[in-house]
Amino acid sequence: MKKRHQQKLILISIVLFFLWNVPFVTIFDGEAEIFGFPMFYVFIFLSWLVSIVLAYIILKRFYE
Repeated sequence: MKKRHQQKLILISIVLFFLWNVPFVTIFDGEAEIFGFPMFYVFIFLSWLVSIVLAYIILKRFYE
């Protein structure tokens, strides 16, 4: 794997660190719901799913 692809994976983890940090998470900590699920859980699990999909695409496409 090339260095720039490793950097993409590191960037994903850094973005997740900031997304799941307390100041940003409190934005979604309210009474709002999507399909009956609290907005907090939707945010956490969707961001987690997106990061898994992006990591899979990077590893599948650029693994050498």
